[in-house]
Amino acid sequence: SPYNFYTWSEQLLDFEAEVIGGDDPVTLVANSIGSISALQAAIDAPARINGVAIVNPNFRELHVSEQPALLRPLLVPIIEAVQRTLRERGQPLFDALARPATVQQILREPYFDADMVTDELVDVLLTPLLQPGSADVVFDTLSYSAGPLPEQQLADTRLEAPVLVLYGEQDPWTPPARVRALERFA
Repeated sequence: SPYNFYTWSEQLLDFEAEVIGGDDPVTLVANSIGSISALQAAIDAPARINGVAIVNPNFRELHVSEQPALLRPLLVPIIEAVQRTLRERGQPLFDALARPATVQQILREPYFDADMVTDELVDVLLTPLLQPGSADVVFDTLSYSAGPLPEQQLADTRLEAPVLVLYGEQDPWTPPARVRALERFA
């Protein structure tokens, strides 16, 4: 798949080189699934990244290694079949969900203060989803069950930059106990 964390790491590093420029290393700030790409960039180019702040990291619960070992022979084929179906036939579902009211409703779940889910926020998130090919990117991302997990990246000896982990205790999408377990890598 062209949509993976290694490619996104390269894109972050290209952005750093081509847009930010300069001789000084930069600090990356990333949210959710972007945390994995930012950590990968810090691993791939330690001289160019002097710190990483990850906000509400995504733990990719559909990742193959996240499935209980005893149930993997059963669960992995089911997960892969659902993922394949979404990639191949998910456009109507995507079109039904990529609407302002639906995006607003989805965002109200993780936002503690529902008033923060503004029309502007919905527009910022929805506009890229309305571009041609965006469903392919979304479903491919959701279907990517390989690549690194945050714990693996934080344990990688090539990661030299300090990492700040931020999360909301009441965020239903980021398990607080799992985030606190990342402290062992500090």
